[in-house]
Amino acid sequence: GPGAENDLIRYGHELVVDTPRFIGRSAEDPAMAFGGNDLSCQNCHLNGGLKPFAAPFVSTAATFPMLVDNKVVTLPDRINSCMRLGLNGKPLPEDSREMMALIAYLKYVGKDSPDGVRLPGSGLMPIDLPGDVPSARAGPSSMRNIARAVTGRTGKGPRSFRRRWAITSRRSGARTASTAGPGWARSPMPPPTSAPICP
Repeated sequence: GPGAENDLIRYGHELVVDTPRFIGRSAEDPAMAFGGNDLSCQNCHLNGGLKPFAAPFVSTAATFPMLVDNKVVTLPDRINSCMRLGLNGKPLPEDSREMMALIAYLKYVGKDSPDGVRLPGSGLMPIDLPGDVPSARAGPSSMRNIARAVTGRTGKGPRSFRRRWAITSRRSGARTASTAGPGWARSPMPPPTSAPICP
């Protein structure tokens, strides 16, 4: 419904799903170009930060502030960590409408989450450690075996592989990599689209 708080929550949602438009490198207002790239928050926090095991926001507001290495980390600190690292940019001013909107959205999606508790589905999918010990000596022979399996005797690979490669290579590198990767990396990824996800 209408109201200043609801407007702030809606703006927070827009910032999460369409970050480049508002605060990305190519922001509509150049003075708001806090991001160093044009990624959206939901490139990492899928479905507006609501998808389980895809860095969801449902426990975020309830777990801040937190103590990390004897230092208090606040929710604005954590958001600005994403601005600096994930978006390769500069911090949002803590008193800005954008910071207030992001916090309002995080609190809204985490409404009724118990304080200090990370709910099931928080974080990312667990990764199984490899059974073999990594070896720099075995690397070159492993890569030769993989290359032979992919390229075949002629070095061009089977026709079906060449056709698939031609189709998938038209998409962005991020999309190709995410659809070909192992299950733990692929599972939280959004479905393939013709539009590139990363710049």
